[in-house]
Order: sequence, then C-alpha cells, then structure tokens
Amino acid sequence: MPRCVMSFLFLLVVVVGVLPAARGVYVDVVHSGVWKVPEDTPHDLTFSLGFNDSDLGSPSSPPSGDAQLGVTVVPDADWKLDFVNDTVLFTAEEVFRGVNKSVTFTGYYWGTTKLAFYLTRNDLDPDFNESVLLNGDDLAESLNRHNRPKSLVVDTIFIAVGSFFVLINNINMGAQLDINIIRSVLKRPLGPACGFVSQFLCMPTLTFFMGKLFFDDPLHRLGLFTLGCSPGGTSSNFWTLMFNGDINLSITMTIISTIAAMGMMPLWMFTLGSSLLEENANIQIPFSNLAISLITLTVPVCLGIFIRTRKPTWADKGKRIIKPFSFFILIFFMVVGTYNSYKVLLMMTGEMVLAGFLVVLCGYSLGAIFARVVCLTGDKVIAISIETALQNPGVAFILLKLSLDSPYSDLAAVPIIATLFVSGPPLIFVYLCYLLARRCCGCCPAAEKHAEAEMTEKRESNQKDPGAAMKFIPDAEGGAIGGGDECLEKEG
Repeated sequence: MPRCVMSFLFLLVVVVGVLPAARGVYVDVVHSGVWKVPEDTPHDLTFSLGFNDSDLGSPSSPPSGDAQLGVTVVPDADWKLDFVNDTVLFTAEEVFRGVNKSVTFTGYYWGTTKLAFYLTRNDLDPDFNESVLLNGDDLAESLNRHNRPKSLVVDTIFIAVGSFFVLINNINMGAQLDINIIRSVLKRPLGPACGFVSQFLCMPTLTFFMGKLFFDDPLHRLGLFTLGCSPGGTSSNFWTLMFNGDINLSITMTIISTIAAMGMMPLWMFTLGSSLLEENANIQIPFSNLAISLITLTVPVCLGIFIRTRKPTWADKGKRIIKPFSFFILIFFMVVGTYNSYKVLLMMTGEMVLAGFLVVLCGYSLGAIFARVVCLTGDKVIAISIETALQNPGVAFILLKLSLDSPYSDLAAVPIIATLFVSGPPLIFVYLCYLLARRCCGCCPAAEKHAEAEMTEKRESNQKDPGAAMKFIPDAEGGAIGGGDECLEKEG
C-alpha cells in the first residue's frame, strides 16, 4: 500500500475517533488528500467553517452578536513548517455564509507533514474551555524540493562544474598510470578479488543488518542498503592518491566493480532489498547510470594514458598538481554539496550518524583485513581499504529516484548523505594531520621518495645477483610469486 494512502487512512482514523468532541462545527478544506508543494515557497491553505445541521437545526439566519470562532492548523511536527499565521478567526456570520480564509506557511524540510485542524475558540459555546479536533477533510502536505526552479538551477550548476573538475582530474590520473602494472593486475587479480569479496558480499550484508538495527523506517533501511550495494566511486581513487595508495590498483578496481555492479546490484536489490520496502515492488536498477559512470571513468583515464605515451612531459607536469587539485575537488564537493543539501544535515538523527560511521569503519577494516590475509603490500592495502569503504553515491541516488516518488526518495537518501558526511570530513582531518606530521616531525616520509629509494635498492641488488630477480618477481599485488615462504620473508 503506498505511504500516502497509509498516511491518509491514519489521519482519517484520528479524525473519526474524535468526532464527538467537535459537535456543532465542521471544517471544509479546499485541498484534500496529499498536497505536493515546492520547498521554500509560501503557500496559502484555504478552508472554511460550517455549522452542523443536526446540532443547530439548519439555522436560516446567522447567530447574532460578535461571537467568533478560531481555528488553528497544527502540523505533526512544529519544525517541519514555518507558519506566517497558523490561526484564523471567523465571525458567526462568516461561518454561516461559508467564507473562505487562509493560513500561510513555508515548507523547509523534505517529507510528508500531516495537518490537523483544531477549534481553539468558540464564543457560541459558554462551556468551551479547551481545543478540540474538528471534523473535515484531512490533509497531508508533501514537500518536494525538485519542483522548485531555483533548486534545479543550483543542482545543474553544481553537477556541471563538479563533473568538469572530475573529468580533468581523471585525465591527469590516467597520465600517471602504468599500463604494464594494470596488465599485471588483471593477470593475477588478487587485489580486485579482495575488493569484490569485501565490497559485494560483506558490505551489502553489513548495511542490511545495520539498517535493521538502527532504523525503524523502511525508507531509511533501504537507503543505507542501497549505498552498501553500490560499486566504488571516483572519490575512492582521489583518496587513494592522497594517501599514497596504489592508484593503478584503485582505478582498476573501480572499473571492475562498476561492471560487476550491473549483476550484483540486481541480485541484492531483488532479494534483501525487496524485503525492506514491501509496498514498493518496482525497484529499478540504474543500468544506464552505471554505464555512464563506467564511460566517464575509463574514457578520461585512457586519454590520460595516451597523453603519457605521446607527451610524457605533460604527464610529469600534471603529476605536480594532481594532489592539490584532487584535494580541491574533494573540498569543493564537500562545501558546495553541504550548502546545496544543508537541510539534510538538520534531518539527520544520531542513529543515522552512528550507522554511517560504523559502515564506513567496517568498510575500511574489511578491505584491509582481506588485503593483509593475501600478503599485499601497504599501498595496496590502502587502495583496497578505501575502495571498499567509499561507494558511488550517485548510483544509489539514481536507484532511489527511479524506484520511489518524491519526497520518499529524498527521505531514503538521508542515511546515504549521513554516511558521506561521516566519511569525508574525518578523511580530510586525517590527511591534514598526515601532512602536518610529515612536514613538522618528519615521521611520515613522502611515499614517492620511499618508493624511488626502494626501486634503486632493488636494481642494485639485481645487478649483483641476477638470480635473485628471477626468484622474487613482483606480482600485480606487490607480493612474491615464489610462494608462502617468500611472503613470510617479505612480511618479516
């Protein structure tokens, strides 16, 4: 049964249950059922009062005197709406003639608000001393942010500018890749296999039970679960780069996970996902969005690889700015995204923040554990850990938008934004501490210098003992093909 119908029936039961308390007067509302309105826009709710014929015997003339009747409109939560005037006074003559009057309100927060009409003043009844709920048409006001032209303009500009920045940075990241390393990853895909297990087996199960544990609303459960089923996103590549992880492995894993999501997302959404929202049997997987995500990642990266082969000096110049520019993009999305959706932050609950924090923390931990189990090196542990924890939120948002009507899709997205909020700022804080420690204390040497020194040492060792190079050929994941003893020796 649709949620709007359930809200309608609930409010109707409430009205019928208190009908005897409002004998003599009823309210007639112009709007009925669910009324969809844009956000941040003043609206007039028009209604009139009438006398019950059974109580007043169908009066042929209005009651005399200056008697007034007052009606107050009360939302189910005061913080959802801002009323310019929530109370209207009618004279007895206006009630007799059925004069329409209005209250004006502005909606700020997405979702559905149920409105109740209370008779708060009745000069015609000398025994009237407390408010009573009036009989009349019930009304649920549904706030839809996407009906507002200003929101559409801001969203369009934000997406266009952000997409341009990501495009340029993906090209630059592609120019820093080594095609030989990517080939070796695909030949012996230990890293992608670890990422697949942690990302598409552990994370969906984890978010499903996290939703059951922390949320009562099936919409919130579905939103968190949808994010857990999504593939890795571009942000994981950026953060892997910032923390000196294996960017070759990270981008390869993102491409593989996006392709795998076309099969894994339907599997999870039509099994566990359908049980989270029984009244919604129309879950739609955004295959086109997944394909677009794949294209917008692979095409710029391939272009960057082409630039590296043709113009290596351009790639070297791009390497100098790739980290500052990536950090700028992350800050841009954090600041502008927060400004554009600041209301979501006000709608977050403590349970959402805690659930999002635990999901991200478990993602980091699971990725790191699986990577260490197969003896991968530190830079690859970083890549797999970040890739597991940071999914592609765009895929989750599109799936909810295709499957649910607004504002229910917006409500389901709140846990997703809460998870993004507890994953982005902590990483920024940790990264700034990392830079400070490296600059001031010297305890975190630059990875590039460390890697260069390590390669120089290996070349010198191979020149002295060519057999050693054959014995310990590094595989795609930085381990040794020799077997378990070599792995233990490497760890030692």
